[in-house]
Amino acid sequence: MTKKLIIPIILLISALIQFGCKKNESGPPMINAVRLIDTTKRDSTFTEAVPGTEIVIQGANMGGLQAVYFNDTSAYFNPVYATSSNIIVVIPSTAQTAATNPNVPSEIKIVTNHGTATYKFTLYLYPPTINSISFNNAGTAVVISGTNFEGIKKITFPLSGGVADTALSYTVNSTFTQITAQIPPGTAFQDSLRVFCTWGTASYSYPPPMTITSVSNENAVAGTTILVNGTNLIGITKVIFPGGIEGTSITPVNVTQFSVVVPSGITAPDTLRIQGGLGNASSPQLFDSYITAPSPGYLSTFEVQWPASGTPNDSWLGWTGTPVTAATAATTYPGATGAVSLLTNAGPMGKSIGCLSQANAGTLQLNPEPWVSNLSTPISGYSMKFEVNVPNAWTMGEIWIAVGGWYGWSSYTARYAPWSTSGTGSYQTNGWVTVTIPLTQFIQGNQYWTTSWTTGGAPANTFNDYPSTAVGFLVANDMAVAVPAGAVNIAIDNVRIVQGQ
Repeated sequence: MTKKLIIPIILLISALIQFGCKKNESGPPMINAVRLIDTTKRDSTFTEAVPGTEIVIQGANMGGLQAVYFNDTSAYFNPVYATSSNIIVVIPSTAQTAATNPNVPSEIKIVTNHGTATYKFTLYLYPPTINSISFNNAGTAVVISGTNFEGIKKITFPLSGGVADTALSYTVNSTFTQITAQIPPGTAFQDSLRVFCTWGTASYSYPPPMTITSVSNENAVAGTTILVNGTNLIGITKVIFPGGIEGTSITPVNVTQFSVVVPSGITAPDTLRIQGGLGNASSPQLFDSYITAPSPGYLSTFEVQWPASGTPNDSWLGWTGTPVTAATAATTYPGATGAVSLLTNAGPMGKSIGCLSQANAGTLQLNPEPWVSNLSTPISGYSMKFEVNVPNAWTMGEIWIAVGGWYGWSSYTARYAPWSTSGTGSYQTNGWVTVTIPLTQFIQGNQYWTTSWTTGGAPANTFNDYPSTAVGFLVANDMAVAVPAGAVNIAIDNVRIVQGQ
């Protein structure tokens, strides 16, 4: 067959195909209905859907399909699934909605080789949801996490006394899952934060609770600056110390911490309380408990070195544990609450010798004192607390805190070496700080004569499991290197057993 003959044949076939297509369509394209692709829902037609939905466009004369649009957003279609009467297509997830463009035409449009058809159809979004909220470090903005934050109309806070309850401003991330909203002025009352969007409203309980989790020094004296740690510490207006005395120089650090100066005039222990933009909170432990040293629970305040028989809350210092009088402590360890005790290793400690180093180091024995009123109480939820002052960098050696009497530290022991967990290999304090060791960290199996620390022991179950309520603070070294003299130099005060952290 010659080339001149092939070309006319191809043109003839093409003309016949086009003629056939036009012949199959008896009129302009028409859209009659939209239904789901699910065969069990073939009789269910609708006029609105969310982007991403797979649908069937039903109509007539839709052959020769060239394009499908949802609110002027082009949708991909497979010609195999496009016939004269049905078009299967997925609504683009990027299709415009009234939430992103109030002027969308709200229609489906198909374009064929013989005409165009439109159909009124609304694209909507699922209502927004809020999963969590948090605050920025300054406490001036709230970060709202959730879904479908499109078409935001406003964000409101439950506030009283402010100029408005609407967010001062806000930004939304590109996936519409997170909002950062500037908090308007005012004091919050318990209700809900609300995000109003085109397709619904989301709410979340507000304000979240403000809490105090710890105080840097629970036995601080007047004039001391302490740190208060907690959650949602926003807009703190008052810090109320025992006796209803207000602290001064309240300085926010971030949303989880602020500093305050302890006032003078405290005469009895009580909780520390705060007031702020999100409500009120109180400390989990007594503040300035050293004043009355409540029993049971207080093991020693170190005010009497050699107490008379039956004298409560005092200590007996053994070997090189050194008593420091109130007068000396006031200048050597400023902020001390009277007399204190000093733990130090007077001479070098050999490597991996554990508590056998005590003859050359420091040992502090506390007389037996009642820990709790009911010995069948589970130890879970109880802690040992004390204050320490570490004026020089501590980088070697440790303290083993053992339960029992002389030559009987064989029941339960905890290891205290904060330098090893500091992240820097060093630990030093700026004045006095409170140490908390949960009783569950006092484990069995670390004998008086043990030379290395082991971690396999189990804690007690109840206070009945302790054979004694005497306690020893033992300077030790379980490291594979020797520790030079004076490497451990720690002042300690106010040893107590408390419920909580």
